[in-house]
Amino acid sequence: MPRSVAAYLADVIDACDAIATVLAGVELAAYQQDRAIRSAVEREFILIGEAIASIRRADPQIAERISHTRMIVGFRN
Repeated sequence: MPRSVAAYLADVIDACDAIATVLAGVELAAYQQDRAIRSAVEREFILIGEAIASIRRADPQIAERISHTRMIVGFRN
């Protein structure tokens, strides 16, 4: 059974929260020097892109209400 759009939206929110948590108190220089932090953030952006792509397939009308869906999916790629 396919996942619901609400589940994909929850994935996006969870990924955004994870990015905020990982980056809390991290300066740009520290981010640039720490591969583990960069990898964690990049992975969350991949999850966001995958979730948005799934929403676009599952319900294009809802996807139209999300700003910049093409750019989000493109960023993932």
